[in-house]
Amino acid sequence: MSKKPLIGITSTQEKGDNPPNYQIGKHYVKGVAKAGGIPVILPLLQEENEIKEMAKNLDGLLISGGVDMDPMIFAEEPHPKLGRVDPERDYFEKTILESFMEQGKAVFGICRGCQIINLVLGGTIYQDITAQIDKDLIKHSQNAPRWHATHSIEIEKGTLLEKIFSGNSAKVNSYHHQAVKEPAPGFIVSARAKDGVIEAIESKDNQFLVGVQWHPEHLWEKDEKTFKLFQMFVNQARG
Repeated sequence: MSKKPLIGITSTQEKGDNPPNYQIGKHYVKGVAKAGGIPVILPLLQEENEIKEMAKNLDGLLISGGVDMDPMIFAEEPHPKLGRVDPERDYFEKTILESFMEQGKAVFGICRGCQIINLVLGGTIYQDITAQIDKDLIKHSQNAPRWHATHSIEIEKGTLLEKIFSGNSAKVNSYHHQAVKEPAPGFIVSARAKDGVIEAIESKDNQFLVGVQWHPEHLWEKDEKTFKLFQMFVNQARG
């Protein structure tokens, strides 16, 4: 049996904690473990050398969901509907992602994770889709259990996502008000919602570098195809 890969999962700092506590939803951890990885919850270190050393010792990186990105990172002023930001988390995730890119290791971004992958590599995002997209949108912040899929996505042919889901459509859950606007150079859009909002991006090269806008960590226990996302990510991290 091959050695199980170490999968780093980025944490969040909850508002109001004094001092802040590093936290992460258990479904990320359980999904990685079920797929055959060893989950490692990552503290938001602020020393570049420490972050790079951390990256060397990990086999895969899962960038979890969370608060909004600071728009100053991508040279925009804050929109009135911008939510809470965490500059320490922004710095940590940007730095460790860049290190993983340099090493060619597997990266999987969920919700905010999808957005930061796109931003760090040169793409753009909407700070608030309802205010910045001039068209009728479906509901992207559901009032339903997190394990329940509330809208459909259309998956592009020939993509890794099509291979994972064995088809050109799927149903997903939805908890976001930001989204990818222009994909970063070297990336393709692999899925969209019916209203055109980007739901997934992936790298054109051979590195596993995938971002999804929905929250598969809450779906994998009930949906076998969603679980394949975790399996493929962990297998790629194993090398």
